Amino acid sequence: MSHSDVIKLLFPVELTGVSDDDIALEGQVLDDVETQARELLGEMFPERSVKCLTDWERVCGLTPAADATLQSRRDNVVRKLRERGGLSRAYFIALAAAMGYTITIEELQPFMAGWSSAGDPLYEEGVRFIWRVKVSGQALYYFRAGLSTGGERLLWWPSVTALEDLFNNLKPAHTYIIFDYS
Repeated sequence: MSHSDVIKLLFPVELTGVSDDDIALEGQVLDDVETQARELLGEMFPERSVKCLTDWERVCGLTPAADATLQSRRDNVVRKLRERGGLSRAYFIALAAAMGYTITIEELQPFMAGWSSAGDPLYEEGVRFIWRVKVSGQALYYFRAGLSTGGERLLWWPSVTALEDLFNNLKPAHTYIIFDYS
């Protein structure tokens, strides 16, 4: 039942003539408002958001790449909202896996008598604050109906700086990361 039919039921007598046009116009406006309200309810969830996605990104403090797809932007917002944080190796490895990368983390240690053995690298004391991230694999986003929009590429991958930027934002401030893509 449309809103114009409901409005007609509110009158004690049946109106005719010019009133029908006014009632139809008011009913159409109310129908449009209901449609917009239903769309806005869908925007509450970042997994389905389209129109409010930039607001979700602003709230999460995310800046998408200029060529980022709708699917990758949604994934970044959801990931940011669900992340709990941490400083362990396992946390950073899981974070990279969620972005589609396979990594290993090596914490560099200085050479210490009684602890190190022959053949170990000779690092100095300041190396305690450096960790090496070896990156393999690449995050890929395939065009999917319902998740992508018209005009997007069939295959897209984020730049490698996305992982570097994320890690550098989350790492402890006194540390330095070396990224190894070999």
